[in-house]
Amino acid sequence: MLRNEEKAQSQAKSQSTALQRRWRGASLTGDLFRLLLLVLLISAAQVSVPGTEAQSQPTGKTLIIAHRGGAQESTENTIGAFQRAAKIGADGIETDIRLTRDGVIVVYHDDYFGRVEGLAPPQRTRLVSDLTYSELSKQPLQPVSEDTGGRHVPTLDDLLANVKTVLLNIEIKPCARFGEMIDKTIAALKRFPELDRVVLEAHGMKTAEKLRAALGPRLKLQINPDFGDSIPYEVSLKHVLKFKPHSISVSYKKFSREIVEEAHEAGVEVWVWTVNTPEIAQAMYLLGADAIKTDRPTALMSLLSRRNAPPER
Repeated sequence: MLRNEEKAQSQAKSQSTALQRRWRGASLTGDLFRLLLLVLLISAAQVSVPGTEAQSQPTGKTLIIAHRGGAQESTENTIGAFQRAAKIGADGIETDIRLTRDGVIVVYHDDYFGRVEGLAPPQRTRLVSDLTYSELSKQPLQPVSEDTGGRHVPTLDDLLANVKTVLLNIEIKPCARFGEMIDKTIAALKRFPELDRVVLEAHGMKTAEKLRAALGPRLKLQINPDFGDSIPYEVSLKHVLKFKPHSISVSYKKFSREIVEEAHEAGVEVWVWTVNTPEIAQAMYLLGADAIKTDRPTALMSLLSRRNAPPER
């Protein structure tokens, strides 16, 4: 019986590895294909031998991070969305910051003004970096879901002052006067007494090195190893893991058990983005994601609450 179990486990591991390599290298076009591959991956990762469990089952809790505050459930990147995410029990929020023309760090995802304000595409011609904060914030944002409207673009200081208890996963967006924004972000975080709640995503190793030197080991740094086509992903991943950030940010389309094992061996967490379907969330959980970023935190919290619950005694 033991020999049969070992054979089944070995076969499942081999199938899972092959599928993951195909997934990482493929050009994925279409949600149906991705979901089919995920189902196959989950099946291969599980060993149907009595008394055994899936080899990829993680031992820790998978965090739920409300992407842009939960963009499909509340108006994205607003204080109201972040506070709602904390209230419903999300472990953290993900957001983005960039710099206005008059030097204010704002919570805003897009390069161009207009999408979240509800403007038609032809009207989205002005860069956020070309607008003052007054110009950017006077336009109310288009309400989403339960929102009644009237929300406006917040600043980084608003975020730090008004979103309590949860993790703050803040991505620094490349923009005009990037160096100035980095310096101002460092100054704001030096004033913030709860730096342990910040998971700061840096674009590139030079920025990460500057942030670590300025803010010290308390800062949880996050890096996306996908630097583009100039460097193979596997090479940049090894380079990032050698730096030992708190975590890496990985698209679910690139995610694999191999990446998880390599990162965990280096003492680095793996946060995956942006997952909005239960099937993909289940696969990310089974493969060992430490955190899942999602526009639909309510749905994924419901799915994973049973899985994250401690075992009954």
